[in-house]
Amino acid sequence: MDMHTQQEKASILLIYTGGTIGMIENPETGELESINFQHLKDNMPELKKLGYSVATIQFDPPMDSSEMGPDSWMKIVKIIADNYQKYDGFVVLHGTDTMSYTASALSFMLENLSKPVILTGSQLPIGMLRTDGKENLITAIEIAAAKENGLPLVPEVCIFFENDLLRGYHPVSRKPLKPHYLLDRNIAILKLFPGISPQVVESILNIPGLKGVVMETFGSGNAPCEEWFLNMLKEAVDRGIVIVNVTQCRAGSVEMHRYETGHKLLEAGVTSGFDSTTESAVTKLMFLFGHGLTPDEVKEHMNCSLIGEVSIPETFRP
Repeated sequence: MDMHTQQEKASILLIYTGGTIGMIENPETGELESINFQHLKDNMPELKKLGYSVATIQFDPPMDSSEMGPDSWMKIVKIIADNYQKYDGFVVLHGTDTMSYTASALSFMLENLSKPVILTGSQLPIGMLRTDGKENLITAIEIAAAKENGLPLVPEVCIFFENDLLRGYHPVSRKPLKPHYLLDRNIAILKLFPGISPQVVESILNIPGLKGVVMETFGSGNAPCEEWFLNMLKEAVDRGIVIVNVTQCRAGSVEMHRYETGHKLLEAGVTSGFDSTTESAVTKLMFLFGHGLTPDEVKEHMNCSLIGEVSIPETFRP
């Protein structure tokens, strides 16, 4: 059987969570409103031409992605787990605002995933004349259906948006899918900026019940060297709070051995996030603490690449 025939028979589950792609403009107010997702098929005759079998499940009611969080991630994981054997791939339609958080969370929660889970959305509703939604959706479905020698071409969580496929974390093994539903929300982000006051740092590090902090630093993981700042970090670490250092830069990695400022953070007990994104570090902390790990165990796992989410240099030995 040639590749084309196999792909024609591919079955895809489309999970519509919400977001601009499935909305319609109210002619009177001009506001965007959610529509029943069956309307999507009416607006997209192209879906039939693709030749795949496409089933849909939608969140009721659809959610703006700024409202999405651990409960919604669990809902998506449950839908995928319940339908895992029935479909060759999954396309998750999602608002753009928090898509990267959902993609990161799903990567941890879908252990041993070996089928495509492609997140996509659009900046204009699918019914609009110049929508980017059709192109994004059609391509996402094609990627989810693509196989080579009978195996999925992209067997991981990805984001597809405007000609870019942001590949997720590669599957480690071909074991059965193991869905996870435990997440701990006692996580905070501490974004550093020049002139940050002791009160701000202190208030974040003393949030009741806090377990983990993603600290967004400068450059390759640098931060102020002021005594008060380092003392506050050290005191928090001593109380069992895991502080993970990620960079605010769009690319590059945290290298705390490189400059004195980074070295002082290491001495205070801060953990390197290497080249992790903020979204990945936040969802990884939620995931690890959700599974009841101790602060030391969480640090150990932050220093490991569980699913390819961080590149750890050879020279680094946890």
